[in-house]
Amino acid sequence: MSMSEHRKGMLSIRVWDFPTRLFHWSLVLLVSFSGITGEFGDDFGAQVLDWHARSGYAILTLLLFRLMWGFVGGTHARFRNFLRAPQTVIAYLRELRQAPQSRLRPGHNPLGGWSVAAMLTCLALQVGTGLFLTNDDLGFEGPLARHIGSHLADQLKALHAANFIVLLILIALHLFAIGFYYFSKGENLLRPMLTGDMPVAEGAVDAPSKGGHTLLGAAVMAIGAALAWFIVTRL
Repeated sequence: MSMSEHRKGMLSIRVWDFPTRLFHWSLVLLVSFSGITGEFGDDFGAQVLDWHARSGYAILTLLLFRLMWGFVGGTHARFRNFLRAPQTVIAYLRELRQAPQSRLRPGHNPLGGWSVAAMLTCLALQVGTGLFLTNDDLGFEGPLARHIGSHLADQLKALHAANFIVLLILIALHLFAIGFYYFSKGENLLRPMLTGDMPVAEGAVDAPSKGGHTLLGAAVMAIGAALAWFIVTRL
């Protein structure tokens, strides 16, 4: 904890477990890689699309992990902790508008929780449609493309392209929110996702995150990888 935090009466508590942080930053890298290879795959050939597919399989593994981790992970990684009722989100928006500096909340705030859900849903749709894609010019075929006809394949390809635009918008909003909270509210949302700890006021009732052990995370990730392998190679 820094000297400034001591002077302000702040202390640090554990918020994000290591598996959650590893998931987050791995997803950032893989989504960036997938976006680049997807955009330039047609220009550079089938090999780039093959790497795009491998990145998609890795993202599928991460999404399956996150789905399970939302039930067995650390306190603030669990869905029940950050998916709040609509009235709670509305009340938070009113507070956000009225208060010049909001109180630091461990984990996702009510609005951020639903933005995470939207991002994960969008990524799931992107990966799901990608499993059925084909590119006859480059001889590329997704692992599940053989199960559908050409007409449906064309529709899924169009959905894949349109959903990518939605994903870019969600990412832009996510980055905007990080900047807004930092410059307008004085909240650094990146540091806790790097270190796992978040400063809170001394005497606050917020408790450190519990659970989310690394070995459990490794086991859940292994299950996610096995499920992804089954989907890609056995369905």
